[in-house]
Amino acid sequence: MNLLCGAKQTHVLLCRGIMERITAIITLILFSVALHAQEATDKLKTSSDKAQDVFDKVIGAPAAGAQLPVEVMPEYPGGTTALYQFVAKETKYPEEAREQGITGKVLVKFIVGKDGAVDSVSIMRGAHPLLDAEATRVVGSMQPWTPGTQDGKPVRVQYVLPITFDMPAQDLEKIRRKAAKKAVKERH
Repeated sequence: MNLLCGAKQTHVLLCRGIMERITAIITLILFSVALHAQEATDKLKTSSDKAQDVFDKVIGAPAAGAQLPVEVMPEYPGGTTALYQFVAKETKYPEEAREQGITGKVLVKFIVGKDGAVDSVSIMRGAHPLLDAEATRVVGSMQPWTPGTQDGKPVRVQYVLPITFDMPAQDLEKIRRKAAKKAVKERH
């Protein structure tokens, strides 16, 4: 060590000088990184502001005739419980579907009009044509609802109602066994 730095004083001064230089370099690097990070943040904020302006001008403003979020959703007379009781009571499992063991959930889309009448009934996601037709029939036979409102005025509101067609597992098993026996007979 004495050969590199000479006397102890020289060594301490030399090491102190190196440490000061390293500290100065690290400080410059950190300042430079902070400056670049601030510039990037400012650019990002500017881009974000521009994107928000575009959204507000193009997408944020509702199109003419578009439906706004509804303040009060339409309600079936008697509420949700009465709605599901009506669906359960009025739905007739199609016999052909029952015989074939067809099950599934049908999503029925419809409009509750300003007067509460149900119209524009269609299948959003079907399970089977037989089940879809029955679900459409049931929804189409509903009595008028209490209409939804926006700003205190009645509005048309789209509604989606799931209707599930299901059978007990033992009935499905009987149907499968019967179908398997029939298939065996047809082969022979």
